[in-house]
Amino acid sequence: MATIREVAKEAGVSLGTVSRYLNGHQLKEGNMTNIREAIEKLGYEENIIAKGLKNNKSLSIGVVINTLTDVFATSIVTYLESYLEENNYSLILCDYQNDPNKLEQKLEFLRSRSVDGIVIFHLEKKLAVLDKFEKEGIPIVAVDSPISDFETDTVLVDNYKASYDVVQKLAELGHERIGIIAGSQDRFIGRERLNGFVDAMKELDLYADATIEIGDYKKESGYLKAKKMLDKGNITALYTTNYYMTLGAVQAVYEHQLAIPEDISIVGFDHFELSDIFQPKLTVVEQPVKQIGETVGALLIQKIKDTTITENTVVELETSLLWRDSVKKIKKGLES
Repeated sequence: MATIREVAKEAGVSLGTVSRYLNGHQLKEGNMTNIREAIEKLGYEENIIAKGLKNNKSLSIGVVINTLTDVFATSIVTYLESYLEENNYSLILCDYQNDPNKLEQKLEFLRSRSVDGIVIFHLEKKLAVLDKFEKEGIPIVAVDSPISDFETDTVLVDNYKASYDVVQKLAELGHERIGIIAGSQDRFIGRERLNGFVDAMKELDLYADATIEIGDYKKESGYLKAKKMLDKGNITALYTTNYYMTLGAVQAVYEHQLAIPEDISIVGFDHFELSDIFQPKLTVVEQPVKQIGETVGALLIQKIKDTTITENTVVELETSLLWRDSVKKIKKGLES
């Protein structure tokens, strides 16, 4: 098996330069190319376990998400894992099924595995185990929600502005009776997405309690809440604030034998493959999942490599509105 010394000799660089390359440092492009080619030629394989023991690191990151069926979270994890792999870190993924006790158990499990960092999705209330990680100098990144009474790096999207912009755009196209299926208000994203909708509707003097329904982020609730609104027949556009509720809402529209967008306009949240299968293609709020994953990874690696960093960072990323064929322009009160 080739050694790091042989790689350095083949590449024509110092041992320290190869070591810096293997630890993810940016080098001169020529040196990086020479080292990469030498590694491939000699078949060099870095002993990650030995390296971790030497540095008192496990070279692993613990990630906890609500459920393994959460397409939003798992999409982010995919990009996060790619980023971590480029920095010689592996990922341990756990889910907690919306159970705080199970979440605490999973975090204790990850702590017992001596992970070098933690990523937590959708946690809003502080858990006692977080103090243990903090005391041990293990960096934590919260995703999609700040953790109350606990300061840590946090990566969010601007959910308020996403909803605000949807209403503004629909109003520009002539829609005045706009319905929303918001997520449960015990979650940060549910509150922010609804607040953006409400404030925009009030500014436009279009607000009405009857056009608001609260779901639980599941397909069935999207279906039932949309059915309730469609039975009333008092909206020209419907905005659903997560992927699964959007699927349920579209099912309800089809069962009502309504055409999109001729009978009702639809705006969903999150752009995944199924959004492209529907005809017409759905207008959706698109979250920057790749950017979220890479931002989470960068924050973790930065703090792992530089333990003197104590300041916590809150990064709020922008969504984009992917405007397609599921929304129709109408005249005031009348379809064009």
